[in-house]
Amino acid sequence: MIVEMSRVILLGPKRLLGEVTDAIQRLGLMHVDRVEAEEVPPLRPVEPGSEEEALQRRLEALLTRTKGLLELLPRVGPVEIPSLQDRSLDELEALLEPVEREARELVRQRREAEEELELVRSYEGAVRVLSPLLAALRGSRHFETYGFVLRGNAMPAVTALQRELDRITGGRVEVVSRQIDEKSIGVVVAFHRRDGDAVRSFLQRAGITELRLPARFADRPAAEAVQEMARMREELPRVVSDCQRRLEALSRRARGTVQAVEARLRDELAKLEVLPSFAQSRYAFIVHGWVPTREVPQLRAALRQRFGDHVVVVDSPVDPHDHEEAAHVPVALENAPPVRPFQLLLSIFRPPRYGTWDPSPLLAVTFPLFVGLVIGDVGYGALFFALGWWMRNRARQGQPLEVNLLNLRVAPDTLQAVSWIVRVIAFWVMVFGALYAEVFGNLPELLFRVHPLFDRVWAQRDLYFQLIVLLGMVMIYGGLLGHLAQAVRHRNVRGIFESAVMVLTLSWVLLLLGGLSGLLPAGVVPVSWSFLWAALAVFGLGLAFRAANPMWFLESATAFGHVLSHARLMAFGLAAAALATAANELGPRMAETFGLSGLVGTVVGSLIAALAQVLFFVFTIVGHVIQPARLHWVEFFTKVKYHEETGQPYRPFQRTGR
Repeated sequence: MIVEMSRVILLGPKRLLGEVTDAIQRLGLMHVDRVEAEEVPPLRPVEPGSEEEALQRRLEALLTRTKGLLELLPRVGPVEIPSLQDRSLDELEALLEPVEREARELVRQRREAEEELELVRSYEGAVRVLSPLLAALRGSRHFETYGFVLRGNAMPAVTALQRELDRITGGRVEVVSRQIDEKSIGVVVAFHRRDGDAVRSFLQRAGITELRLPARFADRPAAEAVQEMARMREELPRVVSDCQRRLEALSRRARGTVQAVEARLRDELAKLEVLPSFAQSRYAFIVHGWVPTREVPQLRAALRQRFGDHVVVVDSPVDPHDHEEAAHVPVALENAPPVRPFQLLLSIFRPPRYGTWDPSPLLAVTFPLFVGLVIGDVGYGALFFALGWWMRNRARQGQPLEVNLLNLRVAPDTLQAVSWIVRVIAFWVMVFGALYAEVFGNLPELLFRVHPLFDRVWAQRDLYFQLIVLLGMVMIYGGLLGHLAQAVRHRNVRGIFESAVMVLTLSWVLLLLGGLSGLLPAGVVPVSWSFLWAALAVFGLGLAFRAANPMWFLESATAFGHVLSHARLMAFGLAAAALATAANELGPRMAETFGLSGLVGTVVGSLIAALAQVLFFVFTIVGHVIQPARLHWVEFFTKVKYHEETGQPYRPFQRTGR
């Protein structure tokens, strides 16, 4: 449901502008908008050199420091965030400085220890293997050595190097290699000094870098360097762990305060950014915006209590039938708790225009129904429900969901909504799974000879297709008739003619093709032409009112395609059932291929089948959810003209974290 809005105008003396700005931000009810009038000067940015600019620069600098500090402090779970609304900027900066100093020092120590540990791990094995070989010729007046490390399967490369170096030096070279670990080989090339330039030049051209110890180990004997590296390899992880532990302790103490400072800085910057939207003269100001109609009394009472008669509040409810005014009204959606989470499915688009309709209740019914219709498996439904329950518990504990692979972080509030959607989907997946008698595919039939009430794969596949096409007709006709109802409500003559022509033309196409194909009685073919003549008559009447477009007939053909597009539900549904059945057959067949029988074969086959079920479920689940969503976003929304009649979201001027 779209929340009813009122236009609100505040008038008062300019000396109270700062206090009024703070008051409406505290209330968090008013979507501030610019006064649209020719007499109001254009928006002006903050003037260079002014006090506002200096304040803005200081706030931005402090906010940047605060964001950086929050990046340094690890997340340690819920923290208490104090109120710092009465603190000055100097006091806020004083709160940040000791925390920032300690955090940066701990991070510096941790990074240095990590870098040294990585250095030791990179060199220790090579030094341990190569140092005896290099030491054998150290100090020789006639021979030089060149040590390096090759990664991966390097033995063919070592052989090729040996052959090429023999050619360059005339056989005056020795190449010795030793395995360092599973992924690397240490190589030492010994050669006569007079061949040094040729050998080094060849190795450098081949991209081979000589192994040189870091400065702190360069002057030490090999045995001593290896001993020091071993000591550091044991000590440095303790240093890293200690720094991380102290950082977490600091975060538990100070992260809440730093977040409060960040919120306060954002609020102060928001005040500066909103000021140019106010109309101001030398002595007075005007604040214009939008407030939910039911909240206007609260706004009026709060301002009267604080400012008395010095600030005047003028409000007027918005007429939803005024198309021009409704285009400027911000939109807030409010639905019953079971429906509210499904507003997430609309959040990727702009909200519906004020005065139209909110499709969230429809999505709350049809979207999970479509997903259940496609997947239809009690076992998969149970997995869905377990996932949704886990999300619910995590959200209630205030923990976000982080997927590092996708660089995704879902806040607890959003996670709570997603958990509800997943659980509703799980319900319908299990309902249709019971109807199809599918539990991880055809296990009920294999184990207990249970036959489905509705066999969508074999016996009733044609009926399955017909029911899905009928569902598509209901959705497309619902969209067209919904747009017709909106057009009649708002006295939109062009919209009335458009919807009527498309409904009549689509009916002609469906009846004609249904009769010709034999899906409907042949007697509907002559009747279908009456719908075409009616569509042409309505179109001609639209021409008389200068409200007609020949493209409507082409869009009617597109609507027929959108009806058939719902058949993708059948395709994905059959694919889901086939893959689940294939997983059950794959396990026993692979066990038989490996020559396993009896209890061992049964266990191995079951494990393989279970693994295949999980893989098929993960690989196909995205399509099973995205396709039903797409049928709403594209096929249905285009018919109800949702994407053509969008508004702006309601964003009240409020404090951060409200």
